[in-house]
Formats: sequence, structure tokens, C-alpha cells
Amino acid sequence: MNIKDTSTSIIVSDFPVPHWWKTREEYIQSYIDNEIRNGSVSLLSVSPGKRRILSVCYGDAEPELKGRANFNSALGAGNPDVFFKRGRGARERPVLVILAGIHGQEVEGMAAAFSIIHLMESGRDLEGKEQPLLLEKLKRLRLIIIPLANPDGRVRVPYDGWVGRKREEMTLYGQGTRKNGELYGWQGSKEVHPMQGDVCFLGAYFNDDGVNMMHDEWSSPMSETTKALLTIARKEGPDMLLNLHSSMHDPHFFPTPYIPVSVKMRLDNFAKRFFNVIEGYGYSHGACSLNLEDGPAGITPPAFNLSSMLYHTGVDMSLVFESPHGVMDNTNYYGYTDILRIHHTLFETAADYLTEL
Repeated sequence: MNIKDTSTSIIVSDFPVPHWWKTREEYIQSYIDNEIRNGSVSLLSVSPGKRRILSVCYGDAEPELKGRANFNSALGAGNPDVFFKRGRGARERPVLVILAGIHGQEVEGMAAAFSIIHLMESGRDLEGKEQPLLLEKLKRLRLIIIPLANPDGRVRVPYDGWVGRKREEMTLYGQGTRKNGELYGWQGSKEVHPMQGDVCFLGAYFNDDGVNMMHDEWSSPMSETTKALLTIARKEGPDMLLNLHSSMHDPHFFPTPYIPVSVKMRLDNFAKRFFNVIEGYGYSHGACSLNLEDGPAGITPPAFNLSSMLYHTGVDMSLVFESPHGVMDNTNYYGYTDILRIHHTLFETAADYLTEL
């Protein structure tokens, strides 16, 4: 596919975006600025494009459980509790972080994260439905929600959702194009970083400096938002972080590389628990194990990505969740209500898991 002028390539879907599906930067920011009563709002960073990255927190922190060592040193001491006391019975409120919008075209997680903010504030989700059980479970947690981590990328995308649209259109706006109009594509977009130089359309993967935060420079982060996310990991010691992404496949998790096997086993058990629940609702899912060997002989080793770095900075269970976009090429059909329900189920499963620790 070769497209140089994105302004003339807008495609109308046979599946209109419902009025309640809100993913635009201006709407999310306006709601946070004007409607938050039950939560507390923090400015995490300002993007290269001068846009704010905000978090909304619910539930009290328990700073008295924080030790005097960073996570790495605590492991060196053989005593993780000197970083943070967490796990069974340690915390009144386990800490769950919902992180959305690292990639600006992956709007599904933005809608889901915003839906939880809406639920915590109004008692109704984004679709306008009451969710009393989900609300009750989430209120048992300290909940930190970052609904739009890359607003620079989001504002380049003219679509609010992808249901019924072509994969190539999503790829164009997601990873961008070279000067000759060729699509960079998923892995091709990672061969140049920061994404500068041979760029006709800068894809929504990147902030305005061309940084894809999933693959930042960990020894010296290029993105202020990356630094802010690592600060949350360090200061909060989250029990779980759900990094929400999307793909053209059934719901699945992307393995977190370079973490202990014991942690991979817990991630895998959590994923299987979630899959069992959505199977009951009639949804399919990916079958990839989260307990994989990192870089066996003859195989290109996986990247030490943001999910890995968040674990090594202090997140106990760092997961990348891949939602279906609902594009025409998706393995199965997913509408907007399906996508939202799958995310709500993910959050409810996480709340159950954390409060049972």
C-alpha cells in the first residue's frame, strides 16, 4: 500500500462509532478537568507537543508499607519487603495501574480506561450501564488510571474507532509512512528510533519527538512520560499494571521478557483465569503462553521493553494486554460493546485476583 496524502484517504465504516465511545484527546482531558469529584488528578508530564498526560487515582495510598531500598537493591538483599510490603494480607488496598494510549491509534484501551473513570465518578460505564459489582470490586483497590499516555500520537488519528475498517488503514495511522509513501508496518517502524528522517506521515506509535515509549532508552529515557511511568512503579510498587494495547487478533497477552520464571508463571495463571471468564461469554482468545524462554538459540531475542522495565523498577505483575481493534481483518468480529466488555472483564478479573492474594 502506497499513500502519501492521508488527508484524502478517510474511509467510512459500515459500523458507525456509537455516541458513547469516547477516545478523542480533547474529550478525555475535558472530562478529567471538569468532572472528577471522587478521584485525585495528577499531571504526570507534558508531551513534546505541549499536551498534558494526566492520571486519575482512587483509593488511599499506603506509604507506610514502603521500605528504604529500591526494587533492585531489595532483590540483592534477598528481601523484597524492604522495597514494598505487598502480597497476601500486606496491603489494605492492592495497587492496580491501568495504562492506556502508549500508541495513539490503539484507541480501544483509551475507551476502556476512560470507562472506568466514568464508572468511578458516576456509577455508570461509558456505555451508560450501571456496573455495581465491578464498581464494588474496584473500590477495594488503589486504582491509578492513565487514559492517554501519548496524546501527540492520538491527535494525528482522525478515527475514533476501527471496527469494520481495513487493517492497512490502521497500520498507516499507527506506524506511519516513508517519504515514498510506503507503510513502515509493525516491525519496520522499530528499525528507526527515534522515528525521524525518512518520514512522510509520522505514525501514532510516536510522540512528536518520534519516540515509541515501548522501546525507550532505559539508561536515559528520551520521553518525560516514560520517566513518569517509572516513577509510579518506584513510588507505588504496584501489584499489577495493565498496559493496554490492540491488534488485529483475538484478545491475548504479549509475553513480558526478562523477568523471573516464577513471575512469568503467575502472569500465565492470571491470563488463563481471564481467558476462562471470556470463554464463558463466547469470546475467543489467543493461546500464547506467558511463561516462555527468552531468546533460545537460533531465535532473535525479544526486546527488553517498557513492560520489562516496569517490572524491574517495581511493578510486581507487569502485563501487556492486546485487545482486538475490530478491523475487517480481525480473526473474529468484535463490535464496540464487545471490546468494552472484554476490557471490563479484564479489570474485574484483576480486582478479584489482587484481593484474593
